[in-house]
Amino acid sequence: MKKFLTITVALAGIVPGVYALDDTLTAPSTSAGRSVTVTALTDNIIRVTNTPIGETPAESRTTVLSPGGFTGRVERTAQGERLVSPSLTVTLDGTTGAVDIVAANGSSLHDSGARTTDASGRKKLSLQPGGEQKAFYGAGERGYHYNLAGDTLVMYNRQNYGYTAGDPRIKQMNITMPLLLSPQGYAIVMDDYAAAEMTATSPVEYVSESPEAVSYYFVSSPEWFKGLPSELSKLTGRQDLPPFWSLGYITSKYGYHTQDETTGVIDTLKREGYPVDGVVLDLYWYGKEEDMGRLAWDPVQWPDPEKMLSDLKARGVNLVAISQPYVLRNGRGVDNYRELAGKGMFGKDSVGGVRDVKIWVGEGGMLDVSNPDTRSWLRDRYKALTDGGVGGWWGDLGEPEVHPDGMYHANGLTTRQYHNLYGNDWSRIIYDLFKEEYPDTRLMTLMRGGTVGLQRFSVFPWSTDVSRSWGGLKPQVTIMLNSSLSGLGYMSHDVGGFAIDRDNPVDPELYVRWLQLGLFSPVLRTHAQDTAEPYKYPEQRDIVLPLIKERYAWLPYNYTLAYENAAMGLPLVRPLGMYDADPAATDTVEDQFLWGRDVMVAPVMEQGAVSRKVVFPSGTWVDRNDPSKVYAGGTSAEVSAPLDVIPVYVRGGALIPRMEKEMGNTGDYDSSEYVVDYYPVDGCGETSFTLFEDDRKNPGSLQAGEYALLDITADHTASATRFEVTGKGSYPGMPESRTLIFRIHNVAAATAVEASSGKATTSYDAASRTLTLSVAGASLPLTVSVKN
Repeated sequence: MKKFLTITVALAGIVPGVYALDDTLTAPSTSAGRSVTVTALTDNIIRVTNTPIGETPAESRTTVLSPGGFTGRVERTAQGERLVSPSLTVTLDGTTGAVDIVAANGSSLHDSGARTTDASGRKKLSLQPGGEQKAFYGAGERGYHYNLAGDTLVMYNRQNYGYTAGDPRIKQMNITMPLLLSPQGYAIVMDDYAAAEMTATSPVEYVSESPEAVSYYFVSSPEWFKGLPSELSKLTGRQDLPPFWSLGYITSKYGYHTQDETTGVIDTLKREGYPVDGVVLDLYWYGKEEDMGRLAWDPVQWPDPEKMLSDLKARGVNLVAISQPYVLRNGRGVDNYRELAGKGMFGKDSVGGVRDVKIWVGEGGMLDVSNPDTRSWLRDRYKALTDGGVGGWWGDLGEPEVHPDGMYHANGLTTRQYHNLYGNDWSRIIYDLFKEEYPDTRLMTLMRGGTVGLQRFSVFPWSTDVSRSWGGLKPQVTIMLNSSLSGLGYMSHDVGGFAIDRDNPVDPELYVRWLQLGLFSPVLRTHAQDTAEPYKYPEQRDIVLPLIKERYAWLPYNYTLAYENAAMGLPLVRPLGMYDADPAATDTVEDQFLWGRDVMVAPVMEQGAVSRKVVFPSGTWVDRNDPSKVYAGGTSAEVSAPLDVIPVYVRGGALIPRMEKEMGNTGDYDSSEYVVDYYPVDGCGETSFTLFEDDRKNPGSLQAGEYALLDITADHTASATRFEVTGKGSYPGMPESRTLIFRIHNVAAATAVEASSGKATTSYDAASRTLTLSVAGASLPLTVSVKN
């Protein structure tokens, strides 16, 4: 039970000063006529509300963390009351409302308590970080730079068709988030979703069109920058484990027009030897483009959709179908338009009528997803189609792309107040449907609009209608980095480029280089207006086919990254300097990234290039394409990269689990056999990798504890290597024994091998100095010793 540590307010009125609970400080009446409350949600996360006296702070719509995780204490000092935890000290001035936050990691923040309005009535606040601020990251989907310091960031979702690197439009993209992360180990999150501007400067200034006072959070990490995504995701929420099939290859195009065309694409992929797990249908599944909002299969183009869906599923292929926020009246969606308009389910004008929306294929209404009746209507349509076999959903145009001023929503918000939150509320309709009606099914929703917390709704965002050009390829790493740090762990892109140049519609070199980046992106989905599928590039087949098969070989590693995202909030795509003492030292490198902790990817993004400069962060790095080449952190090198090579490096001592059996789709995955690549270097000492396993189907396997963690540890000296594999946990269908193949790179041949269980055999490739050690029928715990 909370205890007051100071006297309460007097009955006759509000007494100035600070009043304290065990995790809260309150100044009920500042000299500016405001009430300020500081709440420690955890030892590392502070919420500050500052409202006019008598105004109740709004309930958060973008964050999920409630108080109760604070283990610190309240202290009374000569300067006033303060909250103290092992990580933070927070002081509130009862007279001015000023808040000072000092973190144990050295970061700090000063809030003067002042709140003003500008000439337009926008609410303004200013926060002063301590020390010199040279870098800020995050802010949602930002493509023009990784380091956002010095910029004014517009918080209003916007579509940018056919964008390229250097395009000023991509300062403001489809998913804007009022949050910034500092390499000094803290983040600032505005509890807001209205149209706003945020300056990534010192001080950080925020100006919002919100009708209510804006609260904010200070998030700190004792682990400095590398621990910040975990702390931030405690506040904004974490994404569920993905459908396993979403980690395979997905084919998509604008668009497959008929049932025969769709099955023909899958037939061709299978015939050409490509593994495939998904197919995405664009507008034409409901007829023509102007039929938007019909939400029913066209009976001529799709004579038997349920049989098609059943047949695809039997082949391991899941179908994702598009829907949009608009219901047009100039096509066969007109019946739905009339029904919804009559029931007030569209966005309205100032007198309560339909506020018409005009898009590129017609006119109609925009679904008001803040209206419970609209949500129920839309949910019913999704349910009927999902019951018929649709495996996932695509929410397109969800910024919303056209959201005219002067629209009013059922929640009382205007266009500019609700715009950014629209994608979250839309995504939640599908998410709640699956939780309640399909509790045994994991969800994939492609969505390109929303704001803070969007990831909570099993959303797989993508960087929208990028130009099919080298300029379109270049910003994709930056977009993934800032999005991932903001919480969107599955941000990806239209592999191959979407918006084609009609004078130069096909560029095979670009397609290969983009596919190489897609290999190490959270989702590998080819998509374009034309020539999207890999078999459309027959002259590059010897490069393209192995690339897509390689995606499946990485499944054990990639699924473990998915576990780290769901359980710890860690992004799949990570900044180059995430584990460095100074994460900002490499933040000007915008064409490299870490894939998890131990893999560094340096895609080729220049036309005609057969080499590129690679910058190595701290540590020791081994060239995965030629493990005899080892690079020291803090250096750079010009490396060879012909068209069939993507430069990839692994941390010295890394253990990389793979699955190298032939797979037609992710249903062929077999957790009874792994290949573990080991890359020892001098002085690497003991290293480890924790591999995640579950049944790959249960949406609640983490919550139920139905999973296993395999700890793989290696210790290497000049004369011997020792492996230990231990397991924790279990799940239905877990193998009783396994075949483990250890591939040790750049070492001498073995002279003796001992294994604690199973049958051990070895082979040696003298040309590459690779020792392969196979242990069949191994039970855990397993110890294997190799003498060289």
